[in-house]
Amino acid sequence: MPQIEKHLKWCLNDEKRLLKIKPDNELAKKHLKKSEYNYSVLQNLEKLKNYDWALNVGFYAIYHCFLAILSKHGYESRNQSCTITVLLHLIDQKKLEFSKEIVLQFDTLEPEKNIITHTLRFEREESTYGVKTTIKLEQLKKIKELVVKTQRETIKVLSD
Repeated sequence: MPQIEKHLKWCLNDEKRLLKIKPDNELAKKHLKKSEYNYSVLQNLEKLKNYDWALNVGFYAIYHCFLAILSKHGYESRNQSCTITVLLHLIDQKKLEFSKEIVLQFDTLEPEKNIITHTLRFEREESTYGVKTTIKLEQLKKIKELVVKTQRETIKVLSD
């Protein structure tokens, strides 16, 4: 059994990780609205030069897009790795037309790759739990671009 399928089974084995629910387009729209709100907070934090927290809010702007997609497809996730697993599963099963590259820039299920390629999750953890209070502006620019790209892709998914 491939890694994604095995992990999906593990996720669904505990309702504290992942639930199969009735597809909920209204909840999906609310997650997208939360993503848009988070992006405006990111922009405000950037103006205040609080770049490390802007990165954190950018992470959650993307994550809410992912939760929106899951809601549309009948899942409720309470675990970030399970969220990633469902997205990758839906993409692999051709049930979701969404950029796998976006998902893997956000996070990967392979811890070694996080260390080498520094996914957004890895960067958020460094920013949140580390002691540095600054990040490079180029890094924040990339995150902002990824948020906008993810939101656009999510809007397409929700309109299908």
